[in-house]
Amino acid sequence: MYSREDLDLLETLAGQSALAMGNARSYRQIEDLNKNLERRVTERTLDLNQALKEKERTQAQLIQSESLAAIGQLVAGAAHELNNPLTSVTSLVQATIEDLEQWDPATPPDEGMLDDLQFADRELRRARDIVASLLGLSRQTQTYAEAVNLNAVVKDALRVLHNQYKHQDLEITENYCQTLPDVQGNFSNLGQVALNIIKNAIQAVPRRKGKIILTTGLDSANGQVVFECRDNGPGIAKKLRQDIFKPFFTTKPVGKGTGLGLYICHEIISKHGGSIALETTAEPGGCFVVGLPLDRAPASP
Repeated sequence: MYSREDLDLLETLAGQSALAMGNARSYRQIEDLNKNLERRVTERTLDLNQALKEKERTQAQLIQSESLAAIGQLVAGAAHELNNPLTSVTSLVQATIEDLEQWDPATPPDEGMLDDLQFADRELRRARDIVASLLGLSRQTQTYAEAVNLNAVVKDALRVLHNQYKHQDLEITENYCQTLPDVQGNFSNLGQVALNIIKNAIQAVPRRKGKIILTTGLDSANGQVVFECRDNGPGIAKKLRQDIFKPFFTTKPVGKGTGLGLYICHEIISKHGGSIALETTAEPGGCFVVGLPLDRAPASP
């Protein structure tokens, strides 16, 4: 019924039809795969966004808990610092009250009594400054739009840490820029950065003839306020420098550190739109430099 030409034509048509049907099936499979892939991408994106939010919440809790832990460790020392001036003042005031009760109005007050009262006033002001420093550094707020003076941050941190180094053979040099402009940020969080950096320096310097130099300044070329902490400790080996800002990394002996201090410093400074780095110096020791922008809006907390 069919000629050779008809059979050739039918064979060609059959081959084309089979190819078209195969392509149609492949296209449908690809379309189904695309739909599944889009669905999976959407699901994974939602999971990733959720994980990022959870990471941010965990990070915020970590920073807060580490801050509270650091303040808790300092409170005992601060309480001892407060006890000394308050004890002295109480004794002097009691003695002065007894003298006043026996004071003869016809004679002028004793100069020693006035000296005691002036000393009591100085000691009370010192106690007030310690309390103010503790309150400022422990205040937990979520705003990053406060006007913060870096000189005040460093001075408060140093005042609160005084009990940890007062018995060491340690020389601390303070070089503050007196015309330092304020930056936008969070005072207590930046205080935690200063606390961690200075505390690390105190622990790193030798027990005899330790030296720490604290410097603030204005880097006009880069539009930054800068804080530098330099010490004469052993420094950090080059092979370890790339890891110092990683969480739970520490060069301290077991039980002496959590490895979270510098990581939290890095996270806080990043939220302020700034930078923190361990600088290479010609002299032995460590040198941490923090830069905070003057006119750059900080990241959202």
